[in-house]
Amino acid sequence: MPRIVKHVFGNVSNIPRTSKNHKVERNNIANLKRTIDSSPSFKNKKLKGQENDPTRSIECKIKKIAISENCASLTNNENKLVRAVKSTIAIKEPVLIKKTIQTGNGFINWEDYYETPESLPKDVVDYDRTQLGNAEAEPIYAYEIFQYLKQKEQTMKTVKYMHNQTELTDKMRMVLVDWMVEVQQTFELNHETLYLGVKFVDHFLMRSPVTRNQFQLVGLTALFIACKFDERVYPVIDDFIYISDDAFNRGDFIRMEIEMLKTLQFNLNFPLSYSFLRRYARCSSLSIETLTLARYILETSLLDYTIIDELDSKLAAAALLLALKMRSLSWNKTLEFYSGYNETELNKLMVHLNNLISTLNPKYETIKSKYSDGIFHEVALIKPLQLQDGN
Repeated sequence: MPRIVKHVFGNVSNIPRTSKNHKVERNNIANLKRTIDSSPSFKNKKLKGQENDPTRSIECKIKKIAISENCASLTNNENKLVRAVKSTIAIKEPVLIKKTIQTGNGFINWEDYYETPESLPKDVVDYDRTQLGNAEAEPIYAYEIFQYLKQKEQTMKTVKYMHNQTELTDKMRMVLVDWMVEVQQTFELNHETLYLGVKFVDHFLMRSPVTRNQFQLVGLTALFIACKFDERVYPVIDDFIYISDDAFNRGDFIRMEIEMLKTLQFNLNFPLSYSFLRRYARCSSLSIETLTLARYILETSLLDYTIIDELDSKLAAAALLLALKMRSLSWNKTLEFYSGYNETELNKLMVHLNNLISTLNPKYETIKSKYSDGIFHEVALIKPLQLQDGN
């Protein structure tokens, strides 16, 4: 018998997860079925053959932004997508190569091609030099790559746009992003895919007015494009149609994909706060627990419309600073050099992030639930800082 689940859009996911195996079974994608109609409330279409309509009791409690769903498990014959199990924060051993290799013309020593950054302080370890034997680290180019990304984020900044959107609000955006996190978990997508999808949504809304009944389609299409950009194996259009409860068809997705790509002018390689955070953590040799706590804080920041105009490199640094303080650790010269920010520059944003995770509406706790699991070291259960006003 299919399991029927009542669920309010934005609340804790009904997807079962355990600390031993974070794989989400394909038949639980039913838990994400949604639609958004043209009314001020977000609602789910009533499934055929179902006797009870849970929207009646939910609407009494939630006036503005709500969605309810009834979820039925898929049968084995309905499985369309086969994916490998991926651990989102698994630590892999690096692929090591010899620092000196033989070629047809002699020997190549990678040390001969590496240049220490001129601005590197004497008391800061040259992290990239220590990675010359790691084939996955690209140590010869890594520093210049992130310097380039910091320049690029200045020209690809997100700016606030709600004043140009007549039917949308920042709360609706929060609901959509919260749900996109559930989609990312269910399809086992990379975290970069989630961050890139949210970036596509914001930059599309910066340039194009969107109606309420198109809003969910924008979010789904953004994730679909992000999947193509970042994933090796990704869901097909039919999977996205299914989780929208058939609110949209293939033509809707294809038309929105074309419109979004044209609106973004095919500029899809955005600098992401997630990538900056990973770089900072590697350079400072942080523990996986501290990094995961910073990821929780940073992912929660995706919900907050008020800080979408902050630079991604700064958001990542502020999230990491808060994580360090929550674990009684300190910002240091290594982090200051590789991030480009000192603690004073980050304090105001850090306080904002601390307030965000302290006061987040329980309706939008998908991320908190996710990071309360053992697979993520239960970092969401760590208490935020107790800060006085002005500090």
